[in-house]
Amino acid sequence: MESPERFEQIVLSHLDSLYRAAVALCGRMDGAEDLVQTTVLKALERCETFERGTNCKAWLFQIMRNIRIDQLRHRRVVGNTVPIDEELVTAKPEAEATAWSDARDLLENFSDEQVIRALKRLPEDQRLTLFLTDVEQLSQQEVAEITGAAVGTVKSRASRARNELRKHLLAYAKEMGFAGRDR
Repeated sequence: MESPERFEQIVLSHLDSLYRAAVALCGRMDGAEDLVQTTVLKALERCETFERGTNCKAWLFQIMRNIRIDQLRHRRVVGNTVPIDEELVTAKPEAEATAWSDARDLLENFSDEQVIRALKRLPEDQRLTLFLTDVEQLSQQEVAEITGAAVGTVKSRASRARNELRKHLLAYAKEMGFAGRDR
């Protein structure tokens, strides 16, 4: 067993990955920060249950997923709450016409807003699966262990998520002139 200090270092080395996963799960930065903090605290409290030689990152993601499930169950019982500092109605900024001079200009000015919007449309299980496989580069077996699903389910969730993203982003690509209109 690792010393508590060494174990803490190992856990903290995965903070960036945990935060990205939390944003993918929550869709909000403040909710993601809370989820990561709760995950790290729970991991540190349960360091004796961690099996040395296993994938710590996958173990942490599994803890995070379980916490998120508990949060969603609690919200279902209690109902949604809106933090006081959040505005109830936000005005959408008007889209500006964009003129691209060349590919470099396009890449420097491209916003992830449409991708984020498309990701938020995905069901949470698909969004998490896609994040773990494509962003965190975890194996399908590791994702299956984290999510508690069969490997075949992981494959189909990732495939459905990619197809949905493709469908949502194709319209945007056509609008921006990146894809042919006849596709």
